[in-house]
Parts: sequence; C-alpha cells; structure tokens
Amino acid sequence: MIEQKLELIKIGETYLKFDFEFNQFNQNRVKEAYSTQIDQLSNEILKKRELFKISIEYDQGSLKTRIIIWGTALYLGVANYGSFRAGVREIINDVNWFSNNVIEHIDDGPNINPNDIIRTERRTGLTGRIQEVYNKIDRLEKNLNNMSNNQIQTELGQIKQEVSNLVAVLPNQDGQAFLNDLEMNYSQNLPDPNQRRTTYFMSRYGLKPDEEIEFINE
Repeated sequence: MIEQKLELIKIGETYLKFDFEFNQFNQNRVKEAYSTQIDQLSNEILKKRELFKISIEYDQGSLKTRIIIWGTALYLGVANYGSFRAGVREIINDVNWFSNNVIEHIDDGPNINPNDIIRTERRTGLTGRIQEVYNKIDRLEKNLNNMSNNQIQTELGQIKQEVSNLVAVLPNQDGQAFLNDLEMNYSQNLPDPNQRRTTYFMSRYGLKPDEEIEFINE
C-alpha cells in the first residue's frame, strides 16, 4: 500500500488553447480577462474558500491555458449534500457550470478576441474518476440478471480495483468517506492498489513535487 496522499486535489479544469505566442504579456491578458469577466463567478462555486482554490497554468511553446479548481478536503465540501456520492455529483455539476461560463465569457471584454481562441475543453478532475466508479456500479446492478457469474465477478473485481486505487491517493478522511458511502460488496476485501494507476492519479490530479502554483482567489 502506498503512503503518499494528495494534499490538493484537482477537481476540475477548463482548457483553453489560444492563438498567441507564449510570453508574459499574453499571460497577463488571460489573467486580466479572467479577473474582469469570470472572477465574480468563482464566488458561486467557492462558497468555502478554505476548501476550493483556483489557479491559472500555462504551457510553454503555445498558450495552452488551464484554469484549475483545486479541492483541499472533499469530505467537507460534500458534507452539505447528505452523502458523499451526492456531494461528488454536485461538485462535478458546479465545476461544469463554472467551465461553461469561463468558455462563454472569457472573450467578453477587450483583452481576448473570440478569434484568439482555437480550442476549449471541459475536464473533470479526480471527482470525475470517483463518479465513474458510481456509474460502473449502477450499470452492474442494472444488468445483473443478464450477466453470467463470471461476468459479474470480472466487473466487480474491476470496480474494487479502482476503489482501491482511489482510496490509496485520496486524503485519509476523503478515502474513508468514499468507502463508507459504498455497499460492502464494493468496499470490503479490496485488492492492493495498482502502482501504475495510483502514480498516474498523483501526477494528473495533484501537485508535482517541484511544482509551484499561484492561487488567484486568495
């Protein structure tokens, strides 16, 4: 069992690719556009600022920009929704709502022209991987009568493996809340986490050891 846990969890990402050169001036254009057109929207999704933070990150070589929402403690963020599952679903809905507004309004002001934007994407973070587990459970239980025992055990094994992988990287209280929300069929006697998968989760949805980011809503 790995001991490394995510301290900040990437729960959503708005991807924007601009027809800009990569330089400080253009980075400032994007940040100014966000500040003037979008920042007020963050108050809707970031009601608990100690739990959710926003950063803007850029890729050198082209202005690929990611406006990222980070979570520090999912189990607190979902507490008002009655269950961990319901809270995860609402976080995903909030993140998608936020991304839609970023994409729709980032070019409303004078800083960004609509023709400057080449491509946009809405990306769910680690909460999206958790929701995929719930979706797989729903599909399995819906189709039980149409599946052989071998098929059921195969699907069940895959679900439990992903549960194990997620619990391995989630902060302890988040992982426990996730397990408590699952039926025993899916939360007991879990296999060891898959090292390759957990390494991917740590890299894709957490801060890299040498990575420094600036939170723009602090």
